[in-house]
Amino acid sequence: MNSIKKVFYTTCITFFSIELICRVFIFLFTFNTSVFFYGIDKTFSFNIIDLSEFKFAITPDEVTKNSLKILNNDEKILIWTFGGSTTEGFEPNCGHTTSSWPLELSKLDSNIEVVNFAKQGSTTNLAIQQYFKNRLNQKPNYILWANKINEEFNGKVVDSNRTLVFLTKVYKTIKTNLIMVYLYDDLLQKIKIHVFKQEIKYPKTGYKEYWKEAIDNYNNNTKVALNLSKKDGSNFYIVSIFTEYDFEKNQFFRKDFFDLWEKNAKKMSEKYQIDYLDTEKLVIENLQYFDKNKKYFCEKDKVHQTVLGNQITAKLIYNYLFN
Repeated sequence: MNSIKKVFYTTCITFFSIELICRVFIFLFTFNTSVFFYGIDKTFSFNIIDLSEFKFAITPDEVTKNSLKILNNDEKILIWTFGGSTTEGFEPNCGHTTSSWPLELSKLDSNIEVVNFAKQGSTTNLAIQQYFKNRLNQKPNYILWANKINEEFNGKVVDSNRTLVFLTKVYKTIKTNLIMVYLYDDLLQKIKIHVFKQEIKYPKTGYKEYWKEAIDNYNNNTKVALNLSKKDGSNFYIVSIFTEYDFEKNQFFRKDFFDLWEKNAKKMSEKYQIDYLDTEKLVIENLQYFDKNKKYFCEKDKVHQTVLGNQITAKLIYNYLFN
């Protein structure tokens, strides 16, 4: 029994020491004491900009920061964006060339303010909760509903995969509380991409037998959000963010689920008179302005955009909304 206790205490002390060293290490490069409260204080976000150059970003969480204030300037156009990692932006795999299209959108016009509610891996389940909570303080002029990729996994989970899904959730929870796990995960991804030249893999089928349920869930959440937007006098848009375009094959990167989602989105837009903002269509219309030698997407990635990609997405959306 004593030996078990000794192993337990030694393990705890070791993990605590490594975690403390990681936080002190990051503090030395950021001089931001908030890093010591990572996992406890949810009012800021931590991102690795470029681990090879020891660049980190510790910034106030946009949702928390903006949900606590009410805009007094009625002349400002308030835009709320919802979605997953492609909308949240600041993808670690992009290194120092990182941003988000909502951030770039806010830079295009001093008369607009963008509040980005997007979170990595999130679906309309989280988006509708955020909408409910934050509309009590603010009434946006525009709702940009950019949930798409993650909706594929919003149906039932296949029984044989429940353990894997549970472990994945546990790992994500640990990652959002421990800096050393965050650093380990980022380093592991970099090694896969730069050393072993692996591309980021996206499941082609997911839980295909539950896609109908996933689509139904998306539709239900979207209809609730639409009704709220009508009550608040907000303009509601379903947004589809373009993926990497193959200039040789003249096509965008596709997952099987995308076709089903897009067909459903168009059907919903017609049935409920929702504006469907398809950035793929806008890219095709402006393809002559694209340079196949420029990087619009992160390295070995087909869905997360670089600064340039996010800037283009922002311009396409801005022109569609206001021009």
